[in-house]
Amino acid sequence: MKLHISNPQLLYLGLLATWRPATLRLGAVSPPFFASVAKLLGIDVTFCDVRLDFSTDADVVHNFYETYEPHAPIVFQNAGPSVGEAKVFVKKSEGCVVAEFRDEGWFEKCRLFFKGGIKKGKLWNYDLAMFGLKAKEEPCKVANLDEKIAASNEVVAYFAEQFTDNPYFDTLPIGKKTYKTHYPILLKPALYCPKEDIYRELRERAVDVQVRFKPLYKLSLLQGPSLPTSEELYKAILLLPLRKDIVEPLFGVLEKYRYRGCSF
Repeated sequence: MKLHISNPQLLYLGLLATWRPATLRLGAVSPPFFASVAKLLGIDVTFCDVRLDFSTDADVVHNFYETYEPHAPIVFQNAGPSVGEAKVFVKKSEGCVVAEFRDEGWFEKCRLFFKGGIKKGKLWNYDLAMFGLKAKEEPCKVANLDEKIAASNEVVAYFAEQFTDNPYFDTLPIGKKTYKTHYPILLKPALYCPKEDIYRELRERAVDVQVRFKPLYKLSLLQGPSLPTSEELYKAILLLPLRKDIVEPLFGVLEKYRYRGCSF
């Protein structure tokens, strides 16, 4: 059972409107729309700490590296086989977004939501059965997915070999089931302070490095108490593009900033 809604935030809105929990537990290091869409629906949001392998006991999970097996009502992941247990897996890659349902009731309600909540009867008769929005389904498929998964696994294995026992950052075990475009590294604490300079210089060298999300409790609309591991993850993480040619410039930049030091 699948739904194709190209806007992941709109799809998420439909999923929460289908589920309608009174409260929602979110990992503190999550996309802001996980919380803002819930707030829009009047759902109370609380934050739970995220472990350094990205695992959490949250109700909605962002699982793009397969470092653990999630067990949550809603799981966001890359295209490929479903990883973990969920009522619905939202799979994204290359602009393709598909929700794969394991729960028939959720599927029927969510499909009704995207028909505007309208149940059609005979001829012109109809009923408004639930709150909903009309959205066009746009079926999509990631071309040559198996080949792309194999290619990304090759680069992940190359990185794991090249990065072994380096003095700059730690790595995590990465799963092999889904198609990945980035590889997470966790900077050593001495590199937390120059992280912005590291980021800027890597991008100047055409290394399309990215960062993870700011903890939700740091945002003005949400706020909340600091959570220790989420703070550590936010300071440490960088996402590297899956290209073998980035290893040399990466080590060059990190060596340059290694001796600046950091104190809190």
